[in-house]
Amino acid sequence: MNAGWRLGLVLSCWLLASPAAGMVGLYDEATLAYWSRITPEDIRRVHDEDLSPAFEAEERERLAGVELAFPLRCPVPASEPFCYYQQTLADGRRQVVMSVASLRLFGDLALAMAWLQLEGLSIETPSQYLAMLRHRRPESFPEGRYPLPLAALGVPDDVRERAEVMVLYGKIFTSSVVFVLLHELGHALHRHPGYGPEVSREAARRHEAEADDFALDVMARLAYPPLGMSVFFTLLAHWEPNRWHFADEAAYRAHLADATHPLTSDRLRGLAAALSERRDAFARAEPDFAAARERIDGVADEIGRLAGFLDDRDIQEGIVRLGRATEPAVLQPRREGELVIDPAVAAAGQPFAGTFQGTLGDASGELPVWLVLERQGDRVQGVFTYGLGLGHLEGEVQAGRLHFGWTLGLEQGLGLLEAAADDGRLHGSWGRERSADDGGHWELWREELE
Repeated sequence: MNAGWRLGLVLSCWLLASPAAGMVGLYDEATLAYWSRITPEDIRRVHDEDLSPAFEAEERERLAGVELAFPLRCPVPASEPFCYYQQTLADGRRQVVMSVASLRLFGDLALAMAWLQLEGLSIETPSQYLAMLRHRRPESFPEGRYPLPLAALGVPDDVRERAEVMVLYGKIFTSSVVFVLLHELGHALHRHPGYGPEVSREAARRHEAEADDFALDVMARLAYPPLGMSVFFTLLAHWEPNRWHFADEAAYRAHLADATHPLTSDRLRGLAAALSERRDAFARAEPDFAAARERIDGVADEIGRLAGFLDDRDIQEGIVRLGRATEPAVLQPRREGELVIDPAVAAAGQPFAGTFQGTLGDASGELPVWLVLERQGDRVQGVFTYGLGLGHLEGEVQAGRLHFGWTLGLEQGLGLLEAAADDGRLHGSWGRERSADDGGHWELWREELE
C-alpha cells in the first residue's frame, strides 16, 4: 500500500473519531489521552509497513531499535506546539518524540486550511491564529482560555463529512507528519548528538540539513511528494522567534549565535532547491506527470518565498504586530480582500460615523486601512484594520474635530481626525503613547453602503 495513502487514511480516520475538546492550555487532558490511544499506533504502523521498507539496508540497520514516543504534552514545554525532536536516552537508545498536543494542533490547522482553500476563502487566518497564540496570553480571552482553532476559524462542525476536504487535509497533514518523522529519524541515522553547548552552531545546522536530505530522499523513493511542507513551515514562521521578539539587534544576533536550529532563510532555500532537484522522483507515480512536477515546483517556490520573508525585517515586525492585535472576530472566514470588520451606515449629515477606506501612513510609507466609526452624540467608538489585526479607538467630537485614543495589541496612542466640509472625507494624525501626531497621518473617504 502506498505510504501516503495509508497514513492519510489512518490519520483522517483518527481525526474523524476525535471527541470535542475542552481546554486546559489549549486541549484538555481527556482529549489528549483519547488521541494518544489512537495516533501512536497509526504512525508506528506507517513507520513499520511503509517507511521502513523504503530504507536502504545500512539505514535499516542503523535505525533498528529507535523508539517512537508520543507524550500527551511536550517534555520540553518551550518546544510546544512544534514538539518534534530526537534524543539519546541514558542507556544509549535513540528516541523520536512527537507530542500529541502538537500533532493535534497542526491537524486542526491543516483541516481548517483545506476547508478554507476549497471554499475559495482566505487561507491566511490559520497562520494568524497561531501568531495570536504566540503573542497573546490566555487571560486576555473570555474565561481565560485560548479559543480552540476550528471554532475560532469558523470551520463548520460537519466539515469532516466532506470527502474532498478530507482528501486535501490528508495531503497537507500527512505529508508534513511523514517529513517531520523522517527528519527526526535522519538525526538518529547520522548519530547526531542533539543540541547543547558542546555542539557548535555550524555543526548543528549541518545536522539539520543532513536530516532534511534523508527525509526527502526517502519520500522520493516512495514517490510521495511533501505537498504540505509549505503550510507547515509557514505556520512555523509565525511561531519562531524573530528580530522583533528581542529588545535590540544585538540581543537578536546573540540569540542567532546561540540557537542551534532556528528556522532560517538558508535552511528554507536549501529545502526549496532539494525539492526541485527531486521533482521527477516525487512525480513519477502520478497519473499526470507534468502536472505533478508543476505542483512540486509550486511548493518549492512557496518555500523559497518564505525564505525571503524571513530576511525581511518589516515582515518579521508585521508577524509580531499581527499576533498581538489579532482578535477572534478577525479570524472568521472571509474572501481575499473582504472587509474583516462589520460595516456601519452613517446617519445623514453626521461626520465621524460610518465606514471609511483610505491610507494610514508613517515615515516609512503608507498602508491601506479600513475604519468603522459609530457615533452617539459627541461620543465616538470605532475599529480599524490595516492587515495586522484589529485596532480600537474611542474619543469625543470637540469643535468639529474627533480627539481619540487608540489601541492595537500592546500598542497605544492618541490621534485627531477632521472632517472635510462636504465630501465625507476625513484626514488627521496619529501618535504613540501621549502624542497625537508623532506617528503619522490618516487619509480616509467614506464608503457608501447600500
